[in-house]
Amino acid sequence: MSIIKRIALHLFLILLVMILPPLIYDYISHTDLSNVPGMLMIGGLSYPVYFSYLATRLHSARARLILLHLIAMLTISFFMLDASGRTTPLVVLLLPAILGLIMLPAAAMARLRKQRELAINCLWSSLVSGPLGLILSILAIYSAGMSAMSGMRW
Repeated sequence: MSIIKRIALHLFLILLVMILPPLIYDYISHTDLSNVPGMLMIGGLSYPVYFSYLATRLHSARARLILLHLIAMLTISFFMLDASGRTTPLVVLLLPAILGLIMLPAAAMARLRKQRELAINCLWSSLVSGPLGLILSILAIYSAGMSAMSGMRW
């Protein structure tokens, strides 16, 4: 692909990422869907899609796996944090920690199948995303507990 086509593709994608979320937000805010928790943020899904596209262009399989796992975990975590409230079950609040550590069983299965490189990549992905998922889960549990105290003023 020539350099001009590559630049044109990225300019198109950047413009799409900048224009699409406000259009979706404007459309949803004028419908009955605006009452659904997390729906106003649905236009923001274009950001992780673009970052995922950029991550798939990397040549290193390890960096690609780690970044895609991190992008997926952060996307689901932030939408979960936006949509959570007083009545959110604890299992949903633990979702970032579960997603951050989900590559550990995959690493164990890859090691049992004698796929050493995949096992190491999954382990590194879990080591990067696991602590961040645990912190986000603690934040979600703390914020859900604080939202139950409606009479407090900050």
